[in-house]
Amino acid sequence: MPWRKEPVERPAYVQPVNYQDRMLEILTQLKIQNEKLNRTIERLKHRGKELFEQCVRAEQEKDTARATIYANEIAQLRKMTRTLLASHMSLDKVVLRLETVKEFGDVMHVLGPATQIIKQVQHEISGIVPEVAHSLRRVDEMLESIIIEAGNVTGGSVYVSVSDPEAQKIMEEAAEVAAQRMKSNFPELPETYQHLETAAEKAD
Repeated sequence: MPWRKEPVERPAYVQPVNYQDRMLEILTQLKIQNEKLNRTIERLKHRGKELFEQCVRAEQEKDTARATIYANEIAQLRKMTRTLLASHMSLDKVVLRLETVKEFGDVMHVLGPATQIIKQVQHEISGIVPEVAHSLRRVDEMLESIIIEAGNVTGGSVYVSVSDPEAQKIMEEAAEVAAQRMKSNFPELPETYQHLETAAEKAD
């Protein structure tokens, strides 16, 4: 019987996930979750206006007890809306930064602050829109895997300080803009009940 070479089984070739494809997936998910935040903000603003009108009506009818209930609801809505506005603007900035990352070597400078902002936003909104917070956790995990890979390739450090100054600056700027937009887009509580908003802000 003539000698016959047995076929050698080759391991299946796995196409490595392209870095740009992964970044595109991250950006897509961030934009989807940020749009969900935006829709929630709009719903809260609409509900806040309805409650404000009911509060004013109760005041006109001298129904202080009912007006106080509405005012308390408005104070809570304003607190949630301000948080979501700041988170929405912070994620906007993250998207802009990530869109500038063209080279794998740029990862260490941009993704570090980005992942810290996403962690903070996730914490801030977990009690308001938990499904968005859950999706952001997945995005954060994807970002961290890229950071680790970039560190392995470049030999750079993969440690990112929780108090990353750039991340802190972005969060602070977003909070300031959110407070300004609240004044123009959300009805103020009647003066008699403005102390309720202060109490709501302090209650965490």
